[in-house]
Amino acid sequence: MRRREVLALGAGLVALAAGCGSATRSSKLASTSLSMVVPGPYGGESDRVGRALQGVAERDAVVGRVQVVNRPAHAALTEFTRARRADQLLMAEPELVGTVRTVRQAGAFANTTPLARLCGEWEMLVVPAASRLGSFGAFADALRRDPSRMAVAGRAEGGVDHVLFGMLAQSLGVDARLLRYVAYPTNAEAVTALAGGQVAAALGSHAGVRERVRAGQLHVLAVSSPDRIPGMDAPTLLECDVHLYCANWRGLLGAGGLADEDRAALIRLCRDVADSARWRGLCEGNGWTPLYLEGEDFRQWLRMESARLSRALGELGLRV
Repeated sequence: MRRREVLALGAGLVALAAGCGSATRSSKLASTSLSMVVPGPYGGESDRVGRALQGVAERDAVVGRVQVVNRPAHAALTEFTRARRADQLLMAEPELVGTVRTVRQAGAFANTTPLARLCGEWEMLVVPAASRLGSFGAFADALRRDPSRMAVAGRAEGGVDHVLFGMLAQSLGVDARLLRYVAYPTNAEAVTALAGGQVAAALGSHAGVRERVRAGQLHVLAVSSPDRIPGMDAPTLLECDVHLYCANWRGLLGAGGLADEDRAALIRLCRDVADSARWRGLCEGNGWTPLYLEGEDFRQWLRMESARLSRALGELGLRV
């Protein structure tokens, strides 16, 4: 049996299920219950990640029970930081940065306890297979000539697709405020608009566009990963001389002010999930890339990432 920390979070303290012993004692944690706030609706992209995590944690006996609580993205972070519950987690993602009006030096997630980054989806810039924009260079030239003319589709305004478009424009020397971005609720709807000729290109997740790419309906101009994605004959942005990469990452946060014992136990939970063969299989099947980073390293990365995203939102004119 692998060694696991006993996680029994009540009034902000780590207590042993039997009421005695060490915080690193092996346990199935069968009596422990946690609540995980997931931004977005049931069945949405973040919800699928959250319920996959829930299933792994419960089936591998990492924790007794995880209750998934869906909240609107614009309210999830604010409500979570106000609640300050030691038995509650928040699934963090890039879109939450846009829900914070002012990002201080400490970052958008300053009033939380960063635990671990778990996975992410790389982005793809796609056009119809018959598009005159046959390469990233052609796309870049068209964007530079008239950024307000070429419509690009993606998901929510201020979401990862929109932010990546803005950062991409800035990297090409284009004013992001001039961009013509068309937001759709889902990848599928953005791709449908692309196929219908309503937009010239689209940004979407690997999982959201890969089937149409494999079917020959879409052509990938570039991917936002630092390395090429297996099975996709497409260059990275770095290969296209754009020094940028971006993932729609997901991580877990604890309440602000957690005791050291609580924080350590929750990080151990994240590590056990990330090490699970079941979790790795789910990541592969859903197009999620494991991007595990924990503890202090995750906290520092999260602060820099939230600052980067906040700057991009400002360049798009979405942050005052």
